[in-house]
Amino acid sequence: MTQNQPPIPMENRMVYFYEIYGTLPRAGPGDNASTRKSYRMMKDVPEKPKILDIGCGPGMQTMELARLSKGKIIALDNHQLFLDKVNRDAKALGLSRHIETINQDMNTMNFKPESFDIIWAEGALNLMGFNNGLKACRPMLKRNGYIGVTELVWLKDHPSAEARQWAKEYAAMKNVPDNLRLFKNNSYKVIGHFTLPVSSWFENYYDPMQERINEIRKKYTGNAVATELIYSAQVEINGFKKCCGEVGYEFFVARKK
Repeated sequence: MTQNQPPIPMENRMVYFYEIYGTLPRAGPGDNASTRKSYRMMKDVPEKPKILDIGCGPGMQTMELARLSKGKIIALDNHQLFLDKVNRDAKALGLSRHIETINQDMNTMNFKPESFDIIWAEGALNLMGFNNGLKACRPMLKRNGYIGVTELVWLKDHPSAEARQWAKEYAAMKNVPDNLRLFKNNSYKVIGHFTLPVSSWFENYYDPMQERINEIRKKYTGNAVATELIYSAQVEINGFKKCCGEVGYEFFVARKK
């Protein structure tokens, strides 16, 4: 960009962002089996719990939570196109009575204290800063309420240069023991945790993303904004393939003390 060139409006970037990411099954790594595994770690859950799904994205895990819990899911995201998909899918699957969507930034959540039996956040809480997110969620949980979250972690103590380059935008990333200490420091008791399988990065996220990139690359030849976003997505996919044993998502299930 030259000195006199005006900045590209964010709304223009978002058009291309949704061309790549808006049609994916998930907004990040994960799978229904991992959602089920984590939910079933939670014991003594009310028969029809009230659940907050923070950063729900297109809502694959939201649907699974509704099927598992038969409760009430508040699906929160600040991208209306994602929420529209959640509503369409809920209607198609007969789950609308269990799901309510709210367009709100997670940083401005203002739910009353002890509103939820469970708070869920797959790949989203780090947008608040993981420690800040844990701190913000605790007052909203009922007594002995649960939190189920995934967080990007180092899987090796001495990651390679390639892994550090791939994770350069996650400067605050920690290993599993350090994250366990964050839960303890914020007055949670960790019930269990596990690393998401590598397949969960590809089946519902990177593989569909690669197909989408291949579809639209020719469409936007010569478009600098679209080309930049496409390139960035391709670099992310290629980079993860090289360092998938060094970084990963850890699913943590914890209970409010």
